[in-house]
Amino acid sequence: MKLIFGVLALALLGGCATSPVPSGQADPVPSSRLFGYQKQGSADAVLIVTRDKGFVGGGCNTTISIDGQKSAEIGTGETARFFVPAGEHIISASSCGSGLKEREAALKAGATKKFRISIDSSMSMDLSPTMQ
Repeated sequence: MKLIFGVLALALLGGCATSPVPSGQADPVPSSRLFGYQKQGSADAVLIVTRDKGFVGGGCNTTISIDGQKSAEIGTGETARFFVPAGEHIISASSCGSGLKEREAALKAGATKKFRISIDSSMSMDLSPTMQ
């Protein structure tokens, strides 16, 4: 009986852990869940948003908005690429039960900036810059 509880506890702990996924290794968000900033202009910057893999928050997609415009719904282990005019923008992420996180992004023409969405075991979400 102790062995069963021990194995169950380890499975639950392992299932609750989220781990970062490099954007190049994440699954692309299907086009049916991409809503804006998908056409590249000559003076645009590239914004890449990738969501961690893991059990926590896995039942809900995270909605990404750029300057208040709904731009994508991202599932666990997925990444989305947006073509955004150079300048300052507000990137926001919201998910069921996790509230809203907003970050400012100053983007230069031709540059690429990456953000990561993580959700901890208490369902607290973060949207943070990343090199991955």
